[in-house]
Amino acid sequence: MWEMVKVVGVFFFLILCSLQDIKEKSLSVKMLILFGAAFFVMSLALEGFSCERRLAALAPGMTAFVLAFLTRQQIGYGDAACLVVLGTIVSADVLVGAIAGGLLLVSVCSIVLLVRKRADRRTTLPFVPFLTAGMLWQIALWKGEGL
Repeated sequence: MWEMVKVVGVFFFLILCSLQDIKEKSLSVKMLILFGAAFFVMSLALEGFSCERRLAALAPGMTAFVLAFLTRQQIGYGDAACLVVLGTIVSADVLVGAIAGGLLLVSVCSIVLLVRKRADRRTTLPFVPFLTAGMLWQIALWKGEGL
């Protein structure tokens, strides 16, 4: 039951973030804090993750923050914050798989846009919708053990 609630919560969060990222090109700090706190509390109360496993799940988001700083926000801070929020409730391997799937999809989309001359090097695409698709892919591959 908990796993299903977690899946629904993660997708609700990602859909809200995707819509906001597409429309406004930014994510609400209040929404990120609210979901992050709720996910963290639920995860603490309902799952027995070790401290090491929790830190591993937060590592992709923290790495994204460093990359956002180093690339002068070519990767947005909102994307990094979204990854940290997801890291509070899903395992590191699921999160890394979702990121890989999202990066693959955004790459394909970028290539198509460049070939069709609808974009150039300065064109930016919101990443969270692609991350949502990557997470959907991870859920489709999920075999019932810890998400």
